Amino acid sequence: MENNLLDYQESLKHALSQRDEIEKTVKELLKRDIKNVIFAGCGGSLAIMFSCEYIMRQNSSIPAFAYNAGEFNKLCPKLLGKNSLLITASYSGTTPETNEAVQIAKEKGAATIGFTGKADSPLSKNVDYVFLNNAKTGATNANLIMLYEIIFSIMRELDGFEKYDAVMQALDTLPDNLAEVKKLAEEKAENFANEYKDETKFLTIGAGLSWGEAYAYAICILEEMQWLYAQPVHAGEYFHGPFEIVDENANLIILKGEDFGRPLVERVIDFSQKYTKRLVILDTKDYPLPGVDEEMRGYLTPFALSAALDKYSEKLAEIRNHPLSIRRYMGKVPY
Repeated sequence: MENNLLDYQESLKHALSQRDEIEKTVKELLKRDIKNVIFAGCGGSLAIMFSCEYIMRQNSSIPAFAYNAGEFNKLCPKLLGKNSLLITASYSGTTPETNEAVQIAKEKGAATIGFTGKADSPLSKNVDYVFLNNAKTGATNANLIMLYEIIFSIMRELDGFEKYDAVMQALDTLPDNLAEVKKLAEEKAENFANEYKDETKFLTIGAGLSWGEAYAYAICILEEMQWLYAQPVHAGEYFHGPFEIVDENANLIILKGEDFGRPLVERVIDFSQKYTKRLVILDTKDYPLPGVDEEMRGYLTPFALSAALDKYSEKLAEIRNHPLSIRRYMGKVPY
């Protein structure tokens, strides 16, 4: 465990070390008169982009849109052009939809940035600017750190975002703070695994900056890596259909951040606990983040939840004897 934590911290530190280069890149990009930002990805890479889209929509006058890369390729948004910036990610750098999105964007004259773990991958070669996450573990949070560095740099330059330094200082605490979150989550994760090891159906619920984590935990962990049925439900949509299936046997994993989405999640909890005891609630307030201003904690919602959920995934996989690395179809058969 100690070695894994050290590797995890090193991947985060590497992402933080890219800040100067990212700031330089953003200044260069903005000479192109960027008027919109488009995030395109698949699976976990897309999930972390949801938080960036929310943050930009809340704080920036520059429109931001997050797309599944496959849908982006078929839709080819009309606003895509020489004043667009496409930001994409693929750990392998070989995701077909992601690479196609880059080609489409470049054909329209857009600037492109990619995040990947492979320096010699197609994605590395196709984008205008590439940043490597250099991660043995923790690639998701490493990518999100660099995404934050990009979007907050853009907002500082174009919107005069005054909290840039405070956000960067909060990010600097992550290698130590997230390692501690993992340690603090250990006991609850073990209890979760013991209690839910035989369950086969889950709802994962979030809103705001916890939504991407709820989405990813359902499709990337429970479904992809554990072969369990899981439905990600946005807390704002919960009362418009999904709550009708909730009874004493329903299994709800509810992610509660400290951002604008928190009240939506609290409403879900207030209702659901009347009808089922099968609630697993992860609240970022349960995790101290030393050195982080109270006002900045909301921005760190996806990081804290991701770190805690890593332990939940690990413990569940162990007790079910179903390693997170096993796949039935992905990378094994044509699709």
